Amino acid sequence: MKSSDRRPVRLHLRAAAIALALLAVVAGVIVIRVRQVERKYFVAAAPESSSTKDLGIVWQKEVFARPDLLPVYGSSELIKKAPYKAAEFFGRYPSGFAVSPVGRASCTTLILLQKLAASAAEARGRKVVISVSPSWFTEKGANRWGFEGNYSMMQASELFFDAPLSLGLKHRIARRMLRYPQLFEKSPVLEAAVWGLAGDRLRDRALYYAAWPLGWLQNRIFRLQDHLEVLTSIHRDRKLRHLPGHKASPIEWEHLLAKALPRVKPLHREGEAEKRLRHFTDDGAFLEAVQRSYEWGDLELLLRATKELDLDPLLVSMPMEYAHFERMGISPQSIDAYGARLREFARRYQVPLVDFVDMGEDPRFFADHFGHPSAVAWIYIDHALDDFFHGRPLRQNEPELPAPSNPLTGRPPLPPSGPWSEIPGT
Repeated sequence: MKSSDRRPVRLHLRAAAIALALLAVVAGVIVIRVRQVERKYFVAAAPESSSTKDLGIVWQKEVFARPDLLPVYGSSELIKKAPYKAAEFFGRYPSGFAVSPVGRASCTTLILLQKLAASAAEARGRKVVISVSPSWFTEKGANRWGFEGNYSMMQASELFFDAPLSLGLKHRIARRMLRYPQLFEKSPVLEAAVWGLAGDRLRDRALYYAAWPLGWLQNRIFRLQDHLEVLTSIHRDRKLRHLPGHKASPIEWEHLLAKALPRVKPLHREGEAEKRLRHFTDDGAFLEAVQRSYEWGDLELLLRATKELDLDPLLVSMPMEYAHFERMGISPQSIDAYGARLREFARRYQVPLVDFVDMGEDPRFFADHFGHPSAVAWIYIDHALDDFFHGRPLRQNEPELPAPSNPLTGRPPLPPSGPWSEIPGT
């Protein structure tokens, strides 16, 4: 090629380089401006629940960057209206911190893993609360609806291309997520990476590494998109423009518990809501569902991820509602199987667990038969979060729930020892 022929090519390349440089500068200016707006309104947004926060990564990363915020990952209990719910209870920093909830209905364990891996890459040593629901573990097999309804391509891409997890762990996560292969079809780059990670052959790994550069670029585009989504949500939600005031004050747990008790509504045994609950015919069917639930494998991966990310996690779980299952003919010994296995997982991974195991027989602890916390239960949960954030022992200074004067279950009053389980490693 003659030098005169190469000149137009060089000019085109130079123009392309200048255009890319200008684009990078403009994108950088936009991100800086958006970050200024985000930080200005972030305190107001932290206790809020929104799809922008739940399905993105910007807000969640910001939570981990703030030492005065405690991220709580969970499911429908975080968005269901209830007195003394943690996000509202700690909203004005009565104890020096606020709670930032992340989760929607049916956000099961694999979804929580995806969210944490995508947002906690730079959160070494940070405390995080993981709220699990017993109902997840009574579903034999995999919870397809829960995963598909809460899947985020942005978070999955961040997990597989940027999260500082070992290749072995990503391999296991990819194999679990490929129970739902159709979800990855919208991103050929992500689809290739997941199939490559899930395989065991050398060419499978080569496929993953070939997809990685494009995945890295895809994540940068997703992050810019997420910043713009956050900016849009701030302008759309006028509540975020009113910054909440901080009001530190001593928390009188016993007094709060006395105020919460009258706000607990009786649980109705019959109704349309209860018909939507899963029913078991006998102990065998119940135990098979609990023992063979895919959630246990997903929970193991989640706890491994918290270790590799060097997080400081707390597991919180509502207890099984004994009265509901006993009406089906399920024995107390079988109902105890969930709590026993959950405690075994906590011991294995040396993760503290608060499971309120002694409260399963008290109907005042439940807002409904779906296992959502009542006002009383939220007081207990809030107390646990306060102790955890401040590094206090989780089994001391608990509020004592007085015995009901007319127990709906017909059982004798519970012992006054409190609901806190033994903490592994203490």
